[in-house]
Amino acid sequence: MRPAKLSILALLAFCALLHTGCASVFFSTVNIQPVTIVADDDDEYDFYVNGVLKCENTSECTVYRSTYGRCKMSIEASRDGVILGSEKYGYWHEPSFIEQMFRDKDDDEKEKKCPEGFFSGAQAVVRIDPEIKARVSAAREKAWREGPNASWEKSPLSSSSAE
Repeated sequence: MRPAKLSILALLAFCALLHTGCASVFFSTVNIQPVTIVADDDDEYDFYVNGVLKCENTSECTVYRSTYGRCKMSIEASRDGVILGSEKYGYWHEPSFIEQMFRDKDDDEKEKKCPEGFFSGAQAVVRIDPEIKARVSAAREKAWREGPNASWEKSPLSSSSAE
């Protein structure tokens, strides 16, 4: 085989492999949707999505989800292991048999992407229960105030002669 033909075949093989790689990267990123999670009071929380910790001690959390399946996320905001708010985000309504008969294929495709605002993109807002938050904050403050005193009283090096 001539060197010119060999170099042309090598160039064609390289281009084919390059386009295959670019296409696979393109399709893997096309089907990913970012969803921003915030609390309604803009405070910092640990955010759990479907029971898995996604962000820790932050006021805004961005998660990336695949658009191959239906958008259905259970989001919880917690602090110190106490769940302060939860939100069911996405499409949780299960259509009945009659509704299934009259659905378009487009309806199923729409439900694969999470609901998006006009300028904000996909954003889930978790409502925080103010009563539970106040109780957790009070318990935190009490532990902070009593922490040094309680540890001093329980210290094995303390003696009654210091009084």
